[in-house]
Amino acid sequence: MKRLAGGLILVAALLTQLACGCQHDSGVPPAGNNDVASTRQNPVRFYREYVTVEPSATRTAVTALYYFRNDSDESSTVGIIYPFPVDRNHLYPFQTKVWEERRDSFEPIGFVRGETDVRWTMSFTPREEKLIKVRYVQEISSNRAIYIVTTTKLWERPIEVAEFEFRIPASFEGVMLSFTPDRTESHGDTIVHYRRYTDFFPDENLTVSWD
Repeated sequence: MKRLAGGLILVAALLTQLACGCQHDSGVPPAGNNDVASTRQNPVRFYREYVTVEPSATRTAVTALYYFRNDSDESSTVGIIYPFPVDRNHLYPFQTKVWEERRDSFEPIGFVRGETDVRWTMSFTPREEKLIKVRYVQEISSNRAIYIVTTTKLWERPIEVAEFEFRIPASFEGVMLSFTPDRTESHGDTIVHYRRYTDFFPDENLTVSWD
């Protein structure tokens, strides 16, 4: 299995951590299976993501769009693992939704819950592209929000375009970001930090902390 950014694992990682894992399989791998499939044998690419991270004093909400493409002339079915940043200060999400774009609208798709992730399967016709939307909300007990992107490394190739919005309450003080925004804008009671990457192949997860 391969882990995606941001939260996706190509099963990618964008999540948002987008952050997923991927292997050629007819179904979602069982929880606890950490085998990693070779990217060179996997024709499906996770090539773009747009992620919005919205922390508050008690919870973090992530909404993300993930773009996939089958680069081969053959059909392919892959399992997707979508990891969450789960620890004693960041609880397993109490709300998780996954949709696939179909006929210009998003329709819910089913998934299986793991200990720190959710999992689903995707089937591609030759050269087909798919757009997946994920939203999750988790409770936090520290002044820090995390979005997983380091799992991009397991794809062994960068994401072509990765865009992130961190929407921070203007009331937060001492805000520190793990990245340098391309721009920062004020929208009422929210400060928006935006960053766009090309050939995204990160070594560290994206985080924001505050006093």
